[in-house]
Amino acid sequence: MALLLGLVSSMLWGAADFVGGRLSRLRSAYSVIFVAQVAALVGTAVYLIAEAEPALDTSALAWGVVAGLAGAVALGAFYRALAIGQMGLVAPVASTSVVLPVVVGVVQGQTPPPLQFIGLATAGLGACLAVAPELRSGPGARASSAQSIGLALLAAAGFGVVLIAIAEGSRSSVPQTLFGQRAAYVVAVGLVLLLRAGRGERQPRWSRSQLGAAVAVGLADMAANLMYAHATHTGLLPVVSVLSSLYPVATVLLARWFDDERLRPLQLAGISATFLGVAFIGAG
Repeated sequence: MALLLGLVSSMLWGAADFVGGRLSRLRSAYSVIFVAQVAALVGTAVYLIAEAEPALDTSALAWGVVAGLAGAVALGAFYRALAIGQMGLVAPVASTSVVLPVVVGVVQGQTPPPLQFIGLATAGLGACLAVAPELRSGPGARASSAQSIGLALLAAAGFGVVLIAIAEGSRSSVPQTLFGQRAAYVVAVGLVLLLRAGRGERQPRWSRSQLGAAVAVGLADMAANLMYAHATHTGLLPVVSVLSSLYPVATVLLARWFDDERLRPLQLAGISATFLGVAFIGAG
């Protein structure tokens, strides 16, 4: 069940990133994030009330706040990278966030079985193959790629912290960890928007379709976080975090289907290798 939850969470994150990235081409990344995270906060509050936990867990809330602050920085960088770069390049680079939780899990003694370890390596290689063709573009494209890659690497570091913080906080309380995360998200991004408004930056009015899309992004992100948090209870952190970080596959495929972003043969091989890695992880 932990493997399935990790895999489904990656699909939801990948779909949310695709829609959020497209919205960020029309509006500022942080305004998209704010609307999405307010929706996620409301959903998480309902979940917290439904769970009716008897006591306040300061440890879980603290880990949630760490996840929220790191996530606010990471998601802002990521959506900006998606807006200015190619989704087929940005998403796989950001997925290197998995390195941090894998290292932490191994240090804690959570060593995957041999077949799962092969699967982790295969999936990681697949992400690298998906990126490689885009790095050989022309001079102008390389400059744009360099900026988007830099932002994607910043996002990767932040997402790695998020994965670790959620896993740690969920040991005490999943609902309170996720609530602390969303509350910190909303406060941090809200402050950014207030600072921008103070500089006279004006945003166009939201259309109904844009609002609906942003709310859907937030709810999908909330569901993915919930699945990942529960998966870390019963599965090894290195394995669950790798499965949850395969979201670039969904983002790349959606970009291909809806935005007609071309996939080169090496990228197709990378996606195939990713799926093969998932099969090894599941078989292990």
